[in-house]
Amino acid sequence: MFSKIATITLPIFTLVLVGFFYSRRVKPDLSGANKLAVDIALPVLIFISLSAKSFDPIAALSFTAASIVLIVLSGLIAWPLAKFSGATLRAFVPCAMFANIGPVGLPLIALSYGPEGMAPAVVLLVISNVLHFTLGAGVMSGKVDWRTVYANPLVWATVLGVASSQSQVDLPAWVQTSCTMIGGVLVPMMLMSLGSRLAGSQIADAWVGVMSGVLILIVRLLAVYLALWLIPLQGLERGALILFACLPPAVFNFLLADRFQVEPNKVASTVIVGHLLGLAFLPLGIWLAFI
Repeated sequence: MFSKIATITLPIFTLVLVGFFYSRRVKPDLSGANKLAVDIALPVLIFISLSAKSFDPIAALSFTAASIVLIVLSGLIAWPLAKFSGATLRAFVPCAMFANIGPVGLPLIALSYGPEGMAPAVVLLVISNVLHFTLGAGVMSGKVDWRTVYANPLVWATVLGVASSQSQVDLPAWVQTSCTMIGGVLVPMMLMSLGSRLAGSQIADAWVGVMSGVLILIVRLLAVYLALWLIPLQGLERGALILFACLPPAVFNFLLADRFQVEPNKVASTVIVGHLLGLAFLPLGIWLAFI
């Protein structure tokens, strides 16, 4: 088990450290590269993963339902605990609900389960993003805007990917290869970008970050086992959901907090410290996923 944990975590730590030390020395502007990765590589990866003939949307319904239950339960459990975090309810609850499935979750699940892990990882990514910019934004702002669902390119990439899979469309070999190459850029780029972001971060309200980070880990572990009790999953899907629960808070939480002015400094601290705690606790998540 130790060898498996090392095989999965060491590549993640290595790429994050490469981005961290490179950015400490060079201080590059990665905004353009990050935008390219999110706007092009991410939708392409979603499409190519879901268009695979092995993806079965009917079989994925239970996993989809369990993922939604996990996110909602995380918010409900976190609600009464917000007063212990040092942050307000509107700042703390979304951080507990929405984890960093992109830069950390995708490579973690892919390294844990190989190519077969990409389909459930992509399902988690799409569900988390759709709920984050509707329900999560609603918690912070007090208003839910459902227009963000059909304006989200990740949703359209999901629809097209599932439609391609079910219609048994055979993409030309050059299209398949091109999409695979573009999607392959995403995971290493996001990990190095995460390291770069950590290198340029200044931690204010550090104690709030520590308290919130520990509470979030406890909340999400309680939520995932309750979700698995309500909707039993086996094998890869069970492990992917547990790994998802052990991820640090999503960076998008800070972007929304800054947009709606909901204690952005405390949310930034929660996200940054949460990533440091998350990287430290990744071996625990992997062990729980495979026992």
